[in-house]
Amino acid sequence: MKRIFIPLISLCIFSCSTDLEEDTLDAIDETTKTTSENEEETEETTSENTNSIPVFEAANYSINEHSIAASSIGFVTAIDGDQDEITYTIESDADLVINENTGEITTGTNLKLDFETKDSHAFMVSAFDGKTIVDKDYNLTVNDVDEFTLLTDEQKEVVAYAQHLTYWKGDSNTPLGFNQKWASSMKLHLTGTITEQYETTTESVLEQYNALFSSGDFNISLVQNSEDANAILFYGTKEEVEGVWPDMYDEIKDGNYDGFAMTPSENSVLVSTRIWISNPAEVLLKHELGHALGFGHSDKCEDEGSFLCSQISTENDFLDVEKDIIRFIYGSRITAGLTEEEIEAILADIILNED
Repeated sequence: MKRIFIPLISLCIFSCSTDLEEDTLDAIDETTKTTSENEEETEETTSENTNSIPVFEAANYSINEHSIAASSIGFVTAIDGDQDEITYTIESDADLVINENTGEITTGTNLKLDFETKDSHAFMVSAFDGKTIVDKDYNLTVNDVDEFTLLTDEQKEVVAYAQHLTYWKGDSNTPLGFNQKWASSMKLHLTGTITEQYETTTESVLEQYNALFSSGDFNISLVQNSEDANAILFYGTKEEVEGVWPDMYDEIKDGNYDGFAMTPSENSVLVSTRIWISNPAEVLLKHELGHALGFGHSDKCEDEGSFLCSQISTENDFLDVEKDIIRFIYGSRITAGLTEEEIEAILADIILNED
């Protein structure tokens, strides 16, 4: 075609006779045919290079809180019109894992699914068909569940014992309808017969207690002046109490007491305390401080030897379960004035998240 087209154009330049016009029209016709054929070739080439991009199917994803690692939340699916093989990848602040071939999404080992902490997790999935990558945003909803039903029998016993202490269910106590605790730190002033042993014992007991307050901002510290204190610790005889706190003496004078604590509250918030102990034994101070912190008498006495038993000896001490309970109750998640059911739900959630 090119051989015919080029000479005819040259003749048209030098002369414009009628015969040459006919030849020129033939050339134009040839040119038109050539152009049309080129367009067909272009269309064929374009058709061959066209790629259908992956299209994601709509989907919703949810999972129960506290589900174990490697739990499946379902599959993500992208359809490719060219039937190209799809490869999937995932991006998320949460620890989610995707099977690059099947699109199944599972939970990773570092993902803590806790409705009370975070009720959803965003993630993005990318689909690659070998030529084009397509992204789509999704959301994983965390379902709230009754955590108490997920506890083992041993864990349920921890919750029950925490309720026993917190709601003063011991035989020698008057039960409470709401928990009591300090909202601000305790500032303790020592008075009475101040001996070196008494000071050493007090410092040791406070150190042990403060080690249990790691989950919140509460602590117990010593202050030198009573004006700076919201807690007074008096060391002396029962008879000496009469001259210091007559109202306390009226409570203890006819009983077999070696120590006593009076801790008023405002709307279940403990605001101050007065503590008397008659000897510097660590367990006695631990016991009375336990009451001042809002805990009643224990029922783990004959075999376990709890420091909160109504009758104690120098062998009694913190039980491991009691250390956990003090840490739980004085953590930031538990406030004063909660019912047993409310504390049950919070404690179950705390225990499951720690495990």
